[in-house]
Amino acid sequence: MKKKSRHIFYITIAAVLLSAGGAGAFVLSGGDYELESSVVDNGGGQQLSGGAYSSRGAIAQASLPDNAAVTRGGVFANRTGFYSPPHFVFQEGLLASVSMPGGEASLSLPPFSVDKLRFDITMNRNPLNQPMSIDPAKINEANEKIVHNDGSWSQVYSSNLAEMAIFDEQDFYTRPLAKKGTLTMAYKDENNDGILDGSSPPVRVNTLSAWGLDQTHNTWVELPWVNSDPSSKMFTGYFDMPGVYAMIGAQDLNISRNFKAYPVPFRPNGPQAGSGLGQTGTEAEGITFENAPQAGNIEIYTLDGRLVRKLGIPDNITWPYRVNWDVKTAAGGRAASGVYIWRVVSGSNAKTGKLMVIW
Repeated sequence: MKKKSRHIFYITIAAVLLSAGGAGAFVLSGGDYELESSVVDNGGGQQLSGGAYSSRGAIAQASLPDNAAVTRGGVFANRTGFYSPPHFVFQEGLLASVSMPGGEASLSLPPFSVDKLRFDITMNRNPLNQPMSIDPAKINEANEKIVHNDGSWSQVYSSNLAEMAIFDEQDFYTRPLAKKGTLTMAYKDENNDGILDGSSPPVRVNTLSAWGLDQTHNTWVELPWVNSDPSSKMFTGYFDMPGVYAMIGAQDLNISRNFKAYPVPFRPNGPQAGSGLGQTGTEAEGITFENAPQAGNIEIYTLDGRLVRKLGIPDNITWPYRVNWDVKTAAGGRAASGVYIWRVVSGSNAKTGKLMVIW
């Protein structure tokens, strides 16, 4: 009995092509990807040829996952969306590694991590509008929950969202992998200001962490082990099952060790008055608090504990995270000359220091 083989398309990135005997392989290209005709398939169907390659129609092509639409022409069948996002074919006993052309994400699976002889992997960066196996309503519900609980700093941006799907002609693979792989995702901070590009309110990149979508409860769950590399702007973590993954930020309540007030002393009418390095300030500029957290208050007290002024930290504060005090009391009058205690409070974190005012 003649053994039927599977009709496989091989996709390669840029100009990296599969090697085989002969020249002039039939190549189709689109975007960053190229497609070569597959080697001879012994299945029934009209033979196609180009260069040293040829292929026949394969019966297995007609059996696809439910949401992978099928178009037919003659004796051939093709799945809609095969090229976007691209699908890569792998074998059970070999290392499976996929990277996106722009470096936004990469996935690596060890041999025998998927219990299928052959399988496809796709990395979909637009699961909300062009999902593979996920219901976009689950993503939207999870997004609403995390913003409700943690604030708008935790909203999920499309540039930090990806669906990792594994499937063959029969179904999508939704079980945990037999062996864990690694998933790497990159974030954008092109001007290196420490703020996630395009975020509003501004999300500090030091608050980003990797999360996976719990499709049972429609919630985001933080991944237990993730390594952050600020120099390459990447997160790498374990990948143990297909699904939707995201990098999500948070409101930064940490108080930097570099939080400070200047100038100290504040002496706007003294011989060294001015706003330059080593000068003692101007009345117009007041006293500046730098490297502030993203939420909380800065309180100024007299030495005997009387509150002079409370300054709220604005939600849209951006680098270098400055808050100014006009050196006035809560009643609007000029604060008297003397030594004051400042205290910055953000969540459960607090820090104190001293400043001096000399008129």
